[in-house]
Amino acid sequence: MPSAPVELPGAISYTRSERAPTPTGVAAGVAPRIARLEMGLARNALKSARIRRGTRHHCPVPRLFVTRDQISAGALVLDGDPARHLAGPLRVHVGELILVVDDAGEEHGVRVASVERARVTGSIVWSRPASGEPRLRLDVVQGLVREIDEVVAGLAEVGAAAIRPAVAARSVTRPDPERAAARLRRWGEIAREAAELAHRGAVPRVAALTDLAGALAELPEGARILVCMVDAAVPLARLDVDAARPAALVVGPEGGLDPDEVDRLREAGAEMVHLGPRVLPARRAAMVAAGLLLARAGDLDHGR
Repeated sequence: MPSAPVELPGAISYTRSERAPTPTGVAAGVAPRIARLEMGLARNALKSARIRRGTRHHCPVPRLFVTRDQISAGALVLDGDPARHLAGPLRVHVGELILVVDDAGEEHGVRVASVERARVTGSIVWSRPASGEPRLRLDVVQGLVREIDEVVAGLAEVGAAAIRPAVAARSVTRPDPERAAARLRRWGEIAREAAELAHRGAVPRVAALTDLAGALAELPEGARILVCMVDAAVPLARLDVDAARPAALVVGPEGGLDPDEVDRLREAGAEMVHLGPRVLPARRAAMVAAGLLLARAGDLDHGR
């Protein structure tokens, strides 16, 4: 018996009659794959529906990053992909308010005046300094993992100022150097979109892939380096943090940092910290650590 219809955007449920026959033979192997495919399609449909309705968390007003040259004489003109995103998935209409943040750090409320397939225009009704950025300047050095795209998005949402992927000794993934430019461009787009959805005040910088030594050399001068280690003695959740001093988190790849890398970090003045009694996968540890550190710096004390 076919599954019950999926209703969006409400909860998704799948039902099967108790009298339905149990698949056997080839069908037994195909049925689970079909079920997984249906579930994936339903999840994607639900995500698209939420994006169209602007129901991500509690921020229904679309917020985009723009450049100063897109604003002139109190008017905004958006062409290309940003306009298609507003006109398509977000279903923006004439008369609605959208928010834009320019590359000078100003946030503008824009009343939409026209919506075309590849062009959206509007008039600026107010301007103010952009909000959404932590007081603590936080760089994250992430040992390269297979799910690096997911890590970039998560760190951009949490509040990292810079994301520095680094090939560590135990990194399983070894990307093709010839695709470096395309990879960096993709990471930048991921960070931008994630920062927009999180209503941040700036797009975090994603650095080009390098090794651990190269990533450390690019950190802000005087940054406090904190290395996430399972066997460290100091809990990150109890660390005293000065929001005026830049900080850098170092998170290893799937196999962790090797002893030589740990020694080099200690020589650079790094402190070893742990994230609690549970062992987190490499793709999650940086996001959890960034949230804990920003909380210790007071960044999570106030809502929007």
